[in-house]
Amino acid sequence: MKLKSSYEPLIYALLISCGVVFGLLWNKFVHKDVLNASTKVEQVMGLVESEYVDSISAVDIEDKAINELLSSFDPHSVYIPYQYVEVASQDLKGGFEGIGIEFFMHNDTPNIVRVLKDGPAQKAGLQPGDRMLKVDTIALIGMSNTEIVNTIKGRKNTSFTGLIYRPASGASFSKTIERGRVNTPSVYTSVVDEKTLYVKIEHFAEKTHAEFMTQVKSHLKTNDVQRVILDLRNNPGGYLQTAISLLDEFIDGNELLAFTQSKSGKKKEYRSSRGGICAEMELVCLVNNRSASASEIVSGALQDLDRGIVIGSRTYGKGLVQETFELKDGSQIRLTVSRYYIPSGRSIQKPYNEEGYTELDSTDLSKQGKKYSTKNGREVKSEGGVSPDIVIEGETYTDYLNVTDYAASLIDRHVEEWSLMTPKDWSENKTVDAIIRTSLKDSSTYFDEVKNRLVYQIYGIEEAYAQNVKSDKTILRAIKAFDEMSTLLNP
Repeated sequence: MKLKSSYEPLIYALLISCGVVFGLLWNKFVHKDVLNASTKVEQVMGLVESEYVDSISAVDIEDKAINELLSSFDPHSVYIPYQYVEVASQDLKGGFEGIGIEFFMHNDTPNIVRVLKDGPAQKAGLQPGDRMLKVDTIALIGMSNTEIVNTIKGRKNTSFTGLIYRPASGASFSKTIERGRVNTPSVYTSVVDEKTLYVKIEHFAEKTHAEFMTQVKSHLKTNDVQRVILDLRNNPGGYLQTAISLLDEFIDGNELLAFTQSKSGKKKEYRSSRGGICAEMELVCLVNNRSASASEIVSGALQDLDRGIVIGSRTYGKGLVQETFELKDGSQIRLTVSRYYIPSGRSIQKPYNEEGYTELDSTDLSKQGKKYSTKNGREVKSEGGVSPDIVIEGETYTDYLNVTDYAASLIDRHVEEWSLMTPKDWSENKTVDAIIRTSLKDSSTYFDEVKNRLVYQIYGIEEAYAQNVKSDKTILRAIKAFDEMSTLLNP
């Protein structure tokens, strides 16, 4: 017994030493393949996947790495995982598969703002103000917007049972909703007066030019249209070629409309052609600080060619062109491949650095870089977007939130009553006006905006744009600007 016990410490020491040596050899063996990877990126990814304290998959590592890499280049080069590709491009395709609602989060719950015309949600009887609580057994409360969209959307002809709460009646109910095709037009037109046509372009999608031509031709058959108000406010851009095609309808002759240039110096020009359905009409173009990319090409070219007056606030300032590259797994990279320039030769790209964009005062022309000249010799500046010929500051984000909140509270109380009225009767009803003014109390300056927001939610976007021409301050200023056209464009 004594002999055995005297060897025990030695045996334990040998076992521990063997364990340490085995561990070192195992680590060396495991890390050998990782550290022998051909690039640093592969080495780091391998180490993180195998050694990081928390479990993380190779796919997650790749997604994070690609996002960080692209975002360090410029504000617009982005990576789109395959599951979000359809959502990212649905507006530009003219529609999507879903149920056709617009919502915003109210107290962590999806509040339906608008039910799209002829969509599945409308056919199922959903209405503005409804809260969607569940999709089948999945609770939507507390989810992010992206998570909610992914839960509601699905393949055409599939269905789900939605649990809906309706504040107007104080009741909850279940409704089976079948997913289907939801169309999203990008052009809305209406007549301001007997000779003025209002054209709103939401974005430059695949069918925008065709929609524009169809609607303008329809108005030309019944009205003596002599001038156009082209509204590009809140237009985030879209397809460059679509924007050029629409711009060409306002320009006659062989004019340079825009050009792009890559880092290799490769230059591509876009020029107008003879004719154009609106080429002989007077033109005013409306923009704001959310008019970006392709909408800036259109408004900037119209300004550079002295084709019309630009009214509003300085545009966003995106002068970079992205090309989409599809990866093997179906995900996409939208990579900045060139810069675009408008006819005067100026770039409208807003200055940026690694911390993001440098904001500029839309009224301070002295800080807008190099001077350029329009076709008639008017002075214009580069950088930071297109500065309007007539400046009218648009609503702030705070204004938007206030209008949205006021409209939401009114919808909750009155939507069932008001939705039974025709848009015309509702708009001219003095009792309705009194209810809106009472709800606003000391914020009566929002009256027109809240009333139009209610039209948008109850009667749809087309009716909202048609009625907005009667009260929108920028549109009313545009009508006056037609009388100043000659003086402003010929200094």
